[in-house]
Amino acid sequence: MSVVVEVADSAAVAGFDFGNLTIERLIVHRVYERGPDKSVKPPKLSGHITRLPKVGADALQRRITSALGSRSHGVEMSIENVEVGSFFQLASDVLHAADVEFVETSKQLARKLSEAQGLTVAPAGMLAVLRGRVGTVQQRYLAVIKADVHDGFGTQESGDEVDVTYLTSLMLTPTQKLYKVGLLLEENAEPRRSNGIYAPERYRAFLFDHLITSTETRTAAAYFYGAFLGMSIQKSSRKLTQDFFEHTRVFIDSSPIDVDVKLDLKEALRVELRSDSAVIDAPGFAKKHFPKELRRPYQEYLESKAFPKNAVVKDTEYVKSRLRRPRKLIFTSGVRVFMPATGTTDLVTVISSDREATTLKIQGTYTETE
Repeated sequence: MSVVVEVADSAAVAGFDFGNLTIERLIVHRVYERGPDKSVKPPKLSGHITRLPKVGADALQRRITSALGSRSHGVEMSIENVEVGSFFQLASDVLHAADVEFVETSKQLARKLSEAQGLTVAPAGMLAVLRGRVGTVQQRYLAVIKADVHDGFGTQESGDEVDVTYLTSLMLTPTQKLYKVGLLLEENAEPRRSNGIYAPERYRAFLFDHLITSTETRTAAAYFYGAFLGMSIQKSSRKLTQDFFEHTRVFIDSSPIDVDVKLDLKEALRVELRSDSAVIDAPGFAKKHFPKELRRPYQEYLESKAFPKNAVVKDTEYVKSRLRRPRKLIFTSGVRVFMPATGTTDLVTVISSDREATTLKIQGTYTETE
C-alpha cells in the first residue's frame, strides 16, 4: 500500500511541508483505559500489517496531512527521551526495518502507550502505527495515531431498499476531533552509533492534538507527548513567546501607519499574550488585527526572523512584566496619554483642566514620536 496524496494548499508547519505524504506500512492495535483499581490492562495486539483499499489509504493520508499541517493544533516538538527503549529509539530503528520487525516494534509501542495511559484517566481507543515518506524530497517518517472509538450508523443500498447498520467501532471520521498524532521525521539517514542508539539531531518531531489550544486540557494530553512519545512542547516556548512579542513590536513601530493605529496594535498584542489561549498563532493574529495591506509583510518579516509559521505554545514568563495593562488618560479631542504599567503613579500630573484644555506635567524630557 503506497498511494501519494498531493495537497494543493501547502500544509506547512515549522517550515516543513506535509504534502505528498505516502503510507507504506500500517498496523492498528487496541488500547484500553486503566481499570477501576488503576491497573494497566494489556493492549489487544494485531499480528499483521493492515491493507487498506486505495480509497481508504487516500482518506487516511488526507487526515494526517491536514492534522499535522494545522497551524492552530500542530506544533514541532523537542525530542527529550533518547534512551534505549524510548519511542525515539524504537521509531528510528524501525524506519528501515522489514515487515516482521515493524509489526513487533508496533506492539512495543502499543504496550508503551498502555503504560502511559495508566498514569491518567485517558480513554480507550486505537493506536495506529504507520510508516512512509513525506515532503518534497520524500523523507522517511514513522507516525502514531491515538484515536478514540465511537459509534455511528452506516448505510447500504440494495435495489429499492436502503438498510441502516449500527456500527460500534468508528475511528478517524472527518468530523472526529478526538485524536492525537505524533510523527518522527528522518532528516538524514544514519546507522546506529557505536553505543547502539540514534542521534536525535538528525530527526524532527511533530505533534497534532486538537486539545492543545485549551489551557484546561494541556496537562491531560501530556501522557501522550510526554510519557509515551518522550517529547516536550515546553523547551523553547518562553523564548518563542518573547520573540513574537519583540518582533511584532518592531514591525509595528517600523510600519507606515498612524500613531493611533500603532498604539491599538500594541494593545492588541498585549491582550493576545494575556489571553487564555495556550498557543500563539501569528497568521491568525495578523488576520484579526493588522490592516489587510500589512498582513503579508508582517508574515514575511517574521519568516525573515526564523519565527515558526505554525502555532507555538505560549509561555509569557520572559515578558510578563511588560504585559501589564498600561494606565492611560483619554481626552475629548482623541488624544491619549499612556503611562507604563511598571512606573510610579506620579509620572503624569494634571495641573489644570477646563472645558477647553488640560495642562499636564510629565516627568522626563521629550525624545521622539513613536
